[in-house]
Amino acid sequence: MKVGEPAGTWTPAVAQTTFAQQYTAHPNINAVVTPNDDNANAVIAYLQSKGIKPKTFPTTGQDASLPGLQNILKGFQCGTVYKPIYLEAQAAAAIALYLRAGKTPPSGLVNGTTHDSQANADVQSVLLTPIWVTTQNMESTVVKDGFRTASDICIATIASECSAAGIS
Repeated sequence: MKVGEPAGTWTPAVAQTTFAQQYTAHPNINAVVTPNDDNANAVIAYLQSKGIKPKTFPTTGQDASLPGLQNILKGFQCGTVYKPIYLEAQAAAAIALYLRAGKTPPSGLVNGTTHDSQANADVQSVLLTPIWVTTQNMESTVVKDGFRTASDICIATIASECSAAGIS
């Protein structure tokens, strides 16, 4: 069930308040899609205060933050969107080199467009494929890439969940 309008915020406290108001008005809400893991964490904290158990209320996030990854392992978040920084940095550096040299970047690098609503124009862009991170691929993505370390993710309170997910 889609309820209300998107909160349009990246501020966890605002997201939590907005969600609490919506959940109070519509207690049949059964899932939440948030713009990032910090907002998801705020919603999850509210849900936990209401006694909602793990794996019963799907919540999503983005950014592969430590709280987001830990919430996934604990069963409070379905997954998080991970955008490997090293790939973004490589693409940005490649584009910068072409632009600095006054050359047009090749179509193999510039593979799409993004609409600039301020200029009302489509801007050539490098579009990379994000990765959906769950317990099944956390080790082979964010840990393997060095984006997050197993020791940072696997704090004492979720050591068994990390072990079950094969994170070492």
